[in-house]
Amino acid sequence: MDVRTRRLLEAPIVPTLARMAAPNILVMAVQTSVGLIETYFVSMLGTDALAGMALVFPVVMLVQMLSAGGMGGAIQSAVSRTLGADRQADAGVLAWHAMVLGLGLGIATSLVPFRSGQPSTRRWAGPEARSERRPPTRPSCSAGRS
Repeated sequence: MDVRTRRLLEAPIVPTLARMAAPNILVMAVQTSVGLIETYFVSMLGTDALAGMALVFPVVMLVQMLSAGGMGGAIQSAVSRTLGADRQADAGVLAWHAMVLGLGLGIATSLVPFRSGQPSTRRWAGPEARSERRPPTRPSCSAGRS
């Protein structure tokens, strides 16, 4: 048995879990800090800008949880179990299917705002928030331009 496996099986539980969880806790703290800093920056622009940000936030969270939370966790679990069962070929097939599924979901979540961006904004927002959140009405390759 290698040292890592022995440490997982024989070391005290709390320090072992703390050592394993530390990188994830750090990443989550950094992501939360970035979100708070962005919100603070937008708040300097006024309440209308914050209202526009509040309209976009649920959609952004949905896309993030779809990729990292739901689909990402399920795919990681399936590939890990397959590799643990020493079925390398099946793990490769699972990874390929995950890439195709991820590409399809990425395209789908990218096209939804182009189809329903303005109508959904009109339904949800008042005139002030509508003026702050201007979704693109057609696909473009203008990175960095507003």
